[in-house]
Amino acid sequence: MSNVIQLIIILISIMNEIKNIIDDLAIDALEANTKIAAASVITNLGTIVYQTENFNLTNQTDTILNIYKGHNSFVLNNFKFTVTRNTPEGIIATNNGGMGHIIVAPFQGGLLVVYAMPQADPSKALSFLKTFTTRLNGKV
Repeated sequence: MSNVIQLIIILISIMNEIKNIIDDLAIDALEANTKIAAASVITNLGTIVYQTENFNLTNQTDTILNIYKGHNSFVLNNFKFTVTRNTPEGIIATNNGGMGHIIVAPFQGGLLVVYAMPQADPSKALSFLKTFTTRLNGKV
């Protein structure tokens, strides 16, 4: 088998593993009542590796990276968010008009970005994501 084919097989395997992690996140989030509604996995360079169908961050990864670099407010999908918490575990940003929260949780190689509904407890949701960032470490 050629090196290119082996590389393609490895990449497909990694992509499937990331999809399975996000699928597990969705199921566990529902069971834990975290009110996480969407998720995306982005590399440290801003490449979208995976995103749920209801969360389109195409052409917005620079915004996500800027949040991680310290920006205190941003517009994402036409909604303005303000960072309310920025710790090594992650970043919580809340929409000023009550339209929910963006939570950015770093892992080795990238960022797990989720949208949590307005009724969510964003601190609880960020804590919940720790298991999944650990699973994502080194995958991208």
